[in-house]
Amino acid sequence: MKTTNKLHVPVLIAGGGITGLSAALFLLQQGIRPLLVERHQGTSIHPRARGFDIRTMELFRELGISEAIREAGKALGPAWGILRGNNLAEALAPIKPRESGKITYPSQLKGLEHMAKLSPESGARCTQDLAEPVLRAAAEARGADLRFHTEMIDYTQDHNGITAILKKRETGETTTITADYLIAADGANSPVRKKLNLPVSGPGVLSYFLNIYFEADMATLVRDREFSLCIIDRPDILGFISAINNSDRWVYQLRYYPNKGETAADYTEDRLLEILRSALGIPQLPMRILSVLPWEMTARATDTMQNGRIFLIGDAAHTMTPYGGKGANTGIQDAQNLAWKLAAVLKGHAISGLLDSFTTERQPIGLANTLRSATLADERGMLKEEEIMLRQPTGQMQSWQHSKPEEQEAAASRQLRNLLGIPDYQYPVAIPSSAPEMPADKVLYGLPGTRMPHFWLDEAHTKSILDTIKGQFTLFVNGTHSYWQELLAKQHIPVQVFPLEEDNLAQWEEATGAAPGEALLVRPDGFVAWRGTTAVPWEVLLS
Repeated sequence: MKTTNKLHVPVLIAGGGITGLSAALFLLQQGIRPLLVERHQGTSIHPRARGFDIRTMELFRELGISEAIREAGKALGPAWGILRGNNLAEALAPIKPRESGKITYPSQLKGLEHMAKLSPESGARCTQDLAEPVLRAAAEARGADLRFHTEMIDYTQDHNGITAILKKRETGETTTITADYLIAADGANSPVRKKLNLPVSGPGVLSYFLNIYFEADMATLVRDREFSLCIIDRPDILGFISAINNSDRWVYQLRYYPNKGETAADYTEDRLLEILRSALGIPQLPMRILSVLPWEMTARATDTMQNGRIFLIGDAAHTMTPYGGKGANTGIQDAQNLAWKLAAVLKGHAISGLLDSFTTERQPIGLANTLRSATLADERGMLKEEEIMLRQPTGQMQSWQHSKPEEQEAAASRQLRNLLGIPDYQYPVAIPSSAPEMPADKVLYGLPGTRMPHFWLDEAHTKSILDTIKGQFTLFVNGTHSYWQELLAKQHIPVQVFPLEEDNLAQWEEATGAAPGEALLVRPDGFVAWRGTTAVPWEVLLS
């Protein structure tokens, strides 16, 4: 085993799954070239995550890959809705084939037009095995150092940085590297998290499943009756079928019971084929098992996402049930929040204290999504689909049930926005700003701590006001911008100024309530940092 000399990189990413690859792209957008290591030979060969919500697609749009993601997953696009029955054939029998056009994301449904207007994007279906190659190709094309089949076998940190030992799994050769920061994107069983021994919250392991990825031609059976999940509610083969490409690729999540002495090895291929034919209700259907993965349905989140120079994102920080579809999405959004802050510190535009805001901003969201995913699982680990629109985080359900009808409606609307991925949450704000009271009919109004409102800049609806940010600090000015240009010239932080032209001024004032002479400073992640009419308090914003 040969050991090579030290190499220094600004950021080391441990884990080359969907979250790690996203982190690499967001860092590259900020001008930081990371080194990413992944122990597997390539990207995921298993579907795993099956879609991206509106906020994630906004971020992919900013990276220039949203349409590539949508194209990669277009076969799964129409798969929406939840069925339940003794088998799939029985559950599909009463459903008439659709005569109208197919819906590829719920925000396109009639009655949800007001939700769709909040973003330039809609969500997209795309399985992880198809999405990761898109991200990898983009990261490689933009200069990332991606090393697959390479494992980080150990690391240490001190006040100067990270020292890590990398091992090429094919040859056994090791390399010692140093890095300013380490991002742990190494999954639910994160070795980094385990070594740090970080405290966690949440119920933990809820149930055990076998993920059976199989091939069976059911294109004719489901055509114009596509579904997302079909729960097979039978004690002997309890589980749920997930659509993968609406044709010949499917997954059956089979409940099994290690607490009763069962092991994955007890489920031979012949036994699994028998179970699948029973679950599908088509005894003579030819099929082939592609892979079987045992997994634990878990809901658990770390109480902090930072330890010194080490940051946890995605499943390493918060492991969720699949219900609600927030696992990969929350991780990708973690990565974007962290990337611009790391870049600001590495470039000397901010002090290291800015990095403390990563946990402050992202941990509550990760924990809330984790707990919400747990409340959607019943005691057997099955989805409680009748509650998916109404279920509140743990501890709030009783008060919700006794609230007024208008309060229940508002809560249901918030939950729908969360499911769709509309970023209507607010990050903590430490700086006073001049901000109007938000009108009752608004969800986003340019208030500090919230995502900048969207509106179109052209009649063809091809360019959003959000498209102008491009991962940079952006000052949107209502009125003459020369005053602001002079102030910014005295700062060492690059900020682009976007004056609102007459064509868009009315839209801007309606979307934000901004008065003449008022400016909104938007962070690289699209969230409003400050608004006012006097000098921007940079020393507070970036500390």
